[in-house]
Amino acid sequence: MSWRPLIFSVLLLTGGPVAAQPAGFAPALETALVSTADGGLTRQFYLQRNGAMAWGGGSTADARLAIRVLSDAASEGLDPARYGVFLHSGNVAADDVAISTAVLRYMRDLSVGRPDLVSLDDDVALPPRSADLPALLNDALCQGHLAAMLNSLAPQYSDYAFLKGALARQVQPADVIAANMERWRWLPPTLEPDRIVINAADAQLQLWLGGKMVLASRVIVGRPGNRTPILRAEGAGVTINPPWTVPHSIAVKEILPKLKRNHAYLANQDMILLDGPAGDPHGLGVNWRAIRAGTFPYHIRQFPGPRNPLGQVKIELPNRFDVYLHDTPGKSAFDRPSRAASHGCVRVEQILPLASYALAADLTAIERITQTIDQGETRYLPLQRKLPVYFLYWTAFAGADGEVKFIPDIYGRDKRMIPAMRTNSLRIAANTVACNKG
Repeated sequence: MSWRPLIFSVLLLTGGPVAAQPAGFAPALETALVSTADGGLTRQFYLQRNGAMAWGGGSTADARLAIRVLSDAASEGLDPARYGVFLHSGNVAADDVAISTAVLRYMRDLSVGRPDLVSLDDDVALPPRSADLPALLNDALCQGHLAAMLNSLAPQYSDYAFLKGALARQVQPADVIAANMERWRWLPPTLEPDRIVINAADAQLQLWLGGKMVLASRVIVGRPGNRTPILRAEGAGVTINPPWTVPHSIAVKEILPKLKRNHAYLANQDMILLDGPAGDPHGLGVNWRAIRAGTFPYHIRQFPGPRNPLGQVKIELPNRFDVYLHDTPGKSAFDRPSRAASHGCVRVEQILPLASYALAADLTAIERITQTIDQGETRYLPLQRKLPVYFLYWTAFAGADGEVKFIPDIYGRDKRMIPAMRTNSLRIAANTVACNKG
């Protein structure tokens, strides 16, 4: 059985088909399994084996290989202390379970990333990764392919390999490189040949078609207080001359104070209340000074036009964060060295060619888009194919000179992740340390 297709199966880490459970494990094995805290992952592994030991208590060649791999976890940007195996407890079953638990944790961390690190920030929404790791490990042991299986787990992206090479060269800061390697593990095994990729840290966008980059553009991303999330969405269509339905948070925090100072603010900005008093779309008769932020009752919309922050083109991307790609009337902002200035959505300098590629896979749709813009009416043009859009966050990557390029951690994601990567080490009760942090 090939191990590669299993790595990214849809089976849950603690679910999926397993061998029929025996009447009961041997008492020593059961006692050792009770001490594990990995959601039943190790127990599933021994169910696959009908309770048979896997490592000879640490004496087999596979056990020695596994311990060498775990000791070298730092080469993959992982903390070897998470996989420290305590052997020679005098209990063969306990030593066997210790190795199994450490190896399964390493396999999960390397192949799909650490769930506790993904959940550090609440604005990460990438497709979930999972694997039937107990079956994968058991198959590798039964077929004598443990080394090849373990070597196959890491992401196969050239960008990941580049960062791994930088670690081997001892490029500093190594902890930033390791944090970026962790985020590579969150992605699917391969990215679609047609895709849009935004690096929020660097405020840059790339469009790939057929596996080749055909467009690069500067973008404006969310300010630190309004982070652009990490997520995958799919383009649905292009809206020409889009109206702007103001998010409630912006209405409360930014527009309400202006209305308290100037009751004609909505009228001056081509805005209306969608659910305001009858006959008063601009709220001229509303006592704005009496309205508190916590009880703001209205929905505000701005008509298309030169004041509209969406500009003339918007690429629709249904997602739970309500972020999308759009034009902007403030073109000069693209020349700034720091372009973290939006409320979370991404403003695109090359929005016209990007929209054309999205609609037609080439630049032939630009004329149709510009003609529709000139007509002044709002029009929605659906995409005829799926176009994945990845909002990512890379603070270390290969620069044009072949060296590691480091980008400021504008959202503090590295700052939060790096300490967490050094915590929650694996500990299994026993007496002698067989592999130490290295």
